[in-house]
Amino acid sequence: MEKAYDLKALGLELKAQGLDLAEDVLKNLVEAVLTWFEKSAALSETPYDNMAMVLMPELKKLILAQIDRIDGQEG
Repeated sequence: MEKAYDLKALGLELKAQGLDLAEDVLKNLVEAVLTWFEKSAALSETPYDNMAMVLMPELKKLILAQIDRIDGQEG
């Protein structure tokens, strides 16, 4: 790896570990975790997670865009 947080290097490492489907699995994992967080925030009485919900759509978009780059092919 030549640069910090190089997603292509991560993709190669995951493939070397036999995780060719890593991109799809990660997308599903992120979707599940964020859905769980959204449901939990709705039930929680603390205001902090409600503030986090304001950022959630942009954060989700950013995370999924980065995951989409793992295999070196966007889309």
